[in-house]
Amino acid sequence: MDQGYPFIFQMNDKSYSDELLEYTMQYRFTSAKSKHKYIVRVEKYIEHAYCVKFFDKANMLSDNKFSLRTGTFEPRTIVFTVLNIMFDVLKKDEQASFFFIGAEDEKDEPGASTRRFRFYRVFVLSVISDERFWHYRIDNHSLYILVNKKYQGDVQSYVNRITSSVVEQMGH
Repeated sequence: MDQGYPFIFQMNDKSYSDELLEYTMQYRFTSAKSKHKYIVRVEKYIEHAYCVKFFDKANMLSDNKFSLRTGTFEPRTIVFTVLNIMFDVLKKDEQASFFFIGAEDEKDEPGASTRRFRFYRVFVLSVISDERFWHYRIDNHSLYILVNKKYQGDVQSYVNRITSSVVEQMGH
């Protein structure tokens, strides 16, 4: 996949605070268009589940860093870069499954899927075939799960565990 910006792996950060979270990989990239720098955090959970999060580095200290919009009007290129990072993770762990949440912003309606989630959903469906992953969309939680077809266990149970964990973390 040629689209997206070049990225750099920065570090692994071991987690001791969560029994399900093993470590977090951190990547970074810079937009050639806007010159904004982005941080991508890929949290590695048990059973080869990876949560993908990203934000503009300028918002790093904000509690709302995942919700803030940059106004650079290049979401496709940024999300392609994040997708390329996911494929980099897949090279390291061929059993990797991924999940991500479309964070709310000030224009979202409470209780409905977020605008970000709706964009991610269309994007993922258009670029990731179901040849390698089963696609699960949990619209009411703006959660998208890509289960690797190499997963050996009960897929629906796996999806339910991820969903329950995310919902618990979100406090819903």
